[in-house]
Amino acid sequence: MKDIYLGVEKSIKDLQSIFKNADDKDEKLKQFNQEALEVFQKLERESLKELESLKNNEEWENFTIAFYGETGAGKSTLIECLRMFFKEQSKADQQERFKRLYSNYQNNYQNDERKKQAILNELTSLQDGAIIGDGRSDFTLKTRSYSFQYNHQNFVLLDVPGIEGSEQKVIDQISNATQKAHAIFYVTKTPNPPQKGEEGKRGTIEKIQKQLDSQTEVWTIFNKPINNPRALKDGLINESEKESLKILNKEMKNILGKHYMGYKAVSAQAAFYGLSQALIPETDFDKKKQKFLEIFKVEELLLYKSHFKPLVEFIAENLLENSCTKIIQSNCNKALKVVEELQNTIKTTIEKQIDPMIKEMQEHQQEARYNLDRSREKFISDLEKSAARKINQFESDFRKEMHERIERDIGNNECKEIFDNELKQRETKLIEDIKRRFKECAERFDKQIKEYIEQLEERIKDSLAMLERISIDSGNFNTNFNTNFNTDFNIDNGIDGFALWGSIGGLALLGIANFWNPIGWVEIGIAGLVALVGVGKSVWGFFDSDYKKSQQRKEVDKNLDEACEKIAENVKSRIESYKKGTLGMIEELNAGFNEFVNHYERMKRQLEEAHEKLGYISNSTHLTISKQGACNEE
Repeated sequence: MKDIYLGVEKSIKDLQSIFKNADDKDEKLKQFNQEALEVFQKLERESLKELESLKNNEEWENFTIAFYGETGAGKSTLIECLRMFFKEQSKADQQERFKRLYSNYQNNYQNDERKKQAILNELTSLQDGAIIGDGRSDFTLKTRSYSFQYNHQNFVLLDVPGIEGSEQKVIDQISNATQKAHAIFYVTKTPNPPQKGEEGKRGTIEKIQKQLDSQTEVWTIFNKPINNPRALKDGLINESEKESLKILNKEMKNILGKHYMGYKAVSAQAAFYGLSQALIPETDFDKKKQKFLEIFKVEELLLYKSHFKPLVEFIAENLLENSCTKIIQSNCNKALKVVEELQNTIKTTIEKQIDPMIKEMQEHQQEARYNLDRSREKFISDLEKSAARKINQFESDFRKEMHERIERDIGNNECKEIFDNELKQRETKLIEDIKRRFKECAERFDKQIKEYIEQLEERIKDSLAMLERISIDSGNFNTNFNTNFNTDFNIDNGIDGFALWGSIGGLALLGIANFWNPIGWVEIGIAGLVALVGVGKSVWGFFDSDYKKSQQRKEVDKNLDEACEKIAENVKSRIESYKKGTLGMIEELNAGFNEFVNHYERMKRQLEEAHEKLGYISNSTHLTISKQGACNEE
C-alpha cells in the first residue's frame, strides 16, 4: 500500500506505449506518433511532478493534521493551546525550563541589569505563546511540526504559514504541508464564507480549491477573537454568526464536496488564558490572563466557555479514531486525485483543442477542395477555349489567304505548293501560339493553386494560434498556483512534413512543364494531306478557269478542315492528359489534407485510449479506498 504513488507513477508512464510506432518502417507514422507522444508528455508532466512531490512528503506512520488558513487567523495560538493541553513533550520541556530560569532570575539577578535583561529575553522566548504571531504579516514563514502522544495514539500537528500573506515566500511550505496531512483544519477568524479573488488575483476560495481539493477530510475552525472576557458570558457565537457559518458550510461543501465535514467554533485566545502557566508577570499575556480570570475565576471554566474542551474531545475521540485507515485513505485519495486531474486535462484538451482543431481543419479542407476543383475546371476550360480560338483563327486566316491566292488564277501545282508551304509555316506558328497560351494558363493555375494552399496553411496556423490561446486548467497541482496549460502543437512538424506542401508547384512534378514541347505537332496537318485535285479534274480545269478555282477552293477547304480537325483532336488528346495530370495532383493534395486531419484524429483516439486506461487506474484506486472503508466498518 505504501508504494501507491510509485505504482500510479509507473502506470501513467506506461501509457506512453500507446503512442509507440507499431511499424518502424513507416517514417511518417513514426513522426505523427512522436508528436502525439510529446503532446501526452506535456499533459502528464504536472501529474508526474505532483506524484514525485507526494512521494517526498508522504506520511504513513503518524496521523497528521495541518492547520491551514489566512494570515492572522490564530492558527499558532490554537496549536499552542493544543500543545499545552496534550502536554506535548517539547512544550512541557519548555515550560519546565522557563520555571527554573524564572526562579533563578528572581533569586539571583534582580540587581544586575545587564544579566537581568539577557535572562528576560530568554524567558520571553520560552514563555507560553512564544510561537504566536505579533501582528506582523507572515510571522510564520516555515511549517512547524509538533508531535503528540495521547491515549497511546501518535499524531502530528502542522502549523502552516498563512495563505494570504506573501505567498511566494511560503508556497512550497504550504504545498508540502497539505501533501503530508491526512486531515485539514481551515482556520478563519470570521464566520463569513471565503471570498473569491479579484481580477488577476486568486481569492481564498480559489486557493482552497487548488490546495485542499485532494484532501479526504477538511474541517473549518471558526476561531473567534475575544478581547473582552464579558463577551463570553452569553455564549461563544451568536445567532447571526451561526447563520453565517451555515452559508460558509454550504460554500465549502460546494468547493470540496464530500470531503468537507463541517465546522467547529472556538476562541483560542480565551483558551490560551485558561491553559498558559509559563508567563512573565506584568507582560501583555499575563495582564490579559488576569483580566479573564477576574471574570471567570477558574481556568478550567475558560476551556469550556471558549469551546476549547469540546474541540480537544472531538480531536481525541473522533478525528483520531481509525487513524491508520484514514492515513491509507488519505494517501490513496491524493494519488486518485492526480489520476482524475490528468483524465480531466486530457478530456479538456480533446474538447477545447483537438476537436475544434479537427473541425476547423475539415472546414478549411472542404473549402480548399472546392477552390482546387474550381481552379482545375477553369484551367481545363481556359485550355480548351484558348486552343479553340487559336485553331479557329488559324483556319480563318489560312482559308482567307488561300482563297485570295486562288483568285489570282494559280495553277494546281502552285496551289498545292502554296498550301503545303503555308501549312508548314502557319502550323508551326499555331503550335507556338497554343504552347504560349497553354503556358500562360498553366502559370495562372500554378499560381492559384499555390495561393490556395498558402491560404490554407495560414488559416491552419491562425486556427492553431487561436486554440493555443485557450487556457486549459491542467488540474489541482499544488506545486504552484499557476496551472494554466497550453498545448503547443508543432505547426512545422504538423504541416511541412506532409506531401501536401511538397505538391506546391506540383505541375512541374507531374510533367506539365513538358506538355508544351512542340515535337510531333508539325506532322499533324501534312501527314494525312491528300492531293488537292484529281488528275481528271485537273485536265477539265485547264479549259474552265472558274471551275478550276471552284475545285481548288473546295479541295483547300476540305484539306484545311481535315488538318484543323486533326490539330483539334491532337490538342483535345493532350488536354485530356492534362486533365488526368491535374486530377492526380488535386487528389495528391486532397490526400495531404486528409493525412493532416487523420493525424489529429489519430492523436485524439490515442489520447482517448490513455483517458480510458487512466479510468482503470482510477477504479483500482477507488476499490482500494473502499476496501479500507469496509475494513474500518467491520
